Amino acid sequence: MLTPIGNPQMIRNFNEYLILELIVNEDGLSRAEISRRTGLSKPTVSSAVQNLLYHRLVVETGLDTNQQGRKGQVLEFNPQVFHVFLLDIGADGIQTGMTDLSGKVRHTGYISWEELEGETEAEQALQQRLTDIVAQHAPADGPIQFVSAGIPAVVDPHTGYVQTLLPHLERYGKLLSAPALRQLLNAEVLLDNDVNLAAVAEQEYGNGTGASSFIYVSLGEGVGTGIMIHGQIYRGLAGAAGEWGQAALRQAEVGTLATAYKRLEQYIGNEGLRELLHEAVQHIHTMQQVDEQMQQPIDDVQQTDRTDAATWTIPQLLKQAENGHPLAVQIMERYADRLLLPLAQMASLLAPERIVLGGQIAQAAGVFLPILQQALPALVPVMPELSASKLDKSHEGAIMCGAAWAGVQRSFRYIREEMLVIGGKEPIQQNQGGV
Repeated sequence: MLTPIGNPQMIRNFNEYLILELIVNEDGLSRAEISRRTGLSKPTVSSAVQNLLYHRLVVETGLDTNQQGRKGQVLEFNPQVFHVFLLDIGADGIQTGMTDLSGKVRHTGYISWEELEGETEAEQALQQRLTDIVAQHAPADGPIQFVSAGIPAVVDPHTGYVQTLLPHLERYGKLLSAPALRQLLNAEVLLDNDVNLAAVAEQEYGNGTGASSFIYVSLGEGVGTGIMIHGQIYRGLAGAAGEWGQAALRQAEVGTLATAYKRLEQYIGNEGLRELLHEAVQHIHTMQQVDEQMQQPIDDVQQTDRTDAATWTIPQLLKQAENGHPLAVQIMERYADRLLLPLAQMASLLAPERIVLGGQIAQAAGVFLPILQQALPALVPVMPELSASKLDKSHEGAIMCGAAWAGVQRSFRYIREEMLVIGGKEPIQQNQGGV
């Protein structure tokens, strides 16, 4: 039998969430002010507020000094009714964090993959580290109800299982899935591709704000995209949309029948950048040999460039480019040439309003972004707005911001659909639900 539209339970649920939403958006409201704002009767407001207090969703913080006559209690939202544990699972390690329902990220620890390499049972060691961090930082004012995590892999949105893990993460593959993490941490797990979460963060807080469609491009050890269409992540078959770095490029003809390919991320990711660095160092070495053969004095700067650059890591190269080091700038300009055509193909195919460049390599976007902005219009039907992410350089980071946003959204859906219903969830206590 169908539930009648407008039945008392549904109306009560609607009223409670309406009032909660008002209090969330405008803290410091009395019952009388809520009644005035919503048009609900005072008895209806009083009954709804009583249930919100019962579930610890709101708290009374004192008397309303602005109210005429009898003073009413001021009501404020309690963002610490429960918390979300955050995981940014990256190529080098796992950044952990926590947020309450305000969405403010608090970092709680870091687990380096190098720390675990010497462990015989590496997966068990990772389990122990995660549970230790949760135990150490578990909030006293409200339990961990959800875990929100980003991972550099394809995540099936229906099952929570992953594929295309980085090779050195495959040994942890049994643990790095939504079902396994849920069993370990005793909380509902929201697992998503890390670049998708970064794209969500850009839409909410960064350069994607207000755009109907945009693409977030992550350039680093891996290369991926988060594709936002009408405010929603486009996931594709089994969540595999956006795996731009897996696109195949023809590398060279081998004989007459076989063809060798390389992945796009090998060309414009960190591997490609290392290749450009190596070529630049070798070029300097060759020039020095020519100078020596011609008995010409070797340029001191050239000698220093080769000696220093030969030992640069990717972060050091990017930092040198930001600081204006001539050789580093030259390498990043050559990198822009590599990135230009793939970017033009993407812009031509999807015609987004904006493209936001993020990830490790985009830290030096100040050097190569102007080259792209100048050259791209000639290669695309319509030029999108092209910018570099500012969130990646923030303390929270784009992935953690996106994970926090996803966790908070799930939390409010849980409140609306499960807590605030007749016979719904019991109020969350420290010893109930979650970790």
